[in-house]
Amino acid sequence: MKVIYCKIGQAPKILEIDGTLKSMQSLVGGYIETYPYEYEPMVFVMNEEGKLRGLQPHRIIASGRDIICGDFFVAAFGKNEDEEDDIVGLTEEQEAIVLATIGAGRLC
Repeated sequence: MKVIYCKIGQAPKILEIDGTLKSMQSLVGGYIETYPYEYEPMVFVMNEEGKLRGLQPHRIIASGRDIICGDFFVAAFGKNEDEEDDIVGLTEEQEAIVLATIGAGRLC
C-alpha cells in the first residue's frame, strides 16, 4: 500500500509498505493512532505515545488544538481485501492532494 511518509527533518515522500500492523508501527516508532486528515477519507497515522515519550513536535493538527509528535504518515481509511474497515493505501489522486497540502502546519 502507498502512503506519504513524513520523517522529521525530511521532505514528505511516497512510500510503499506491506500494510501490516508491524510495518505501520515501524514507521512511527510505536503503537499507532489515527486522526482525520483535512480531506476525507485520508488519515494521519502517528505514534500513539509520541507526546508522552517527548518526541519532537512535527505538525499542528485539529485547527491548532493538537500536535503530532514524531514521524507520521498519511494513508486512507477504507475497505481492505476482506471488506472490513481498515487503514488502506492512497490512490494517485489522494497522493497528489496530500503532497500539495502536507506542508501546512509543519513545525520542522
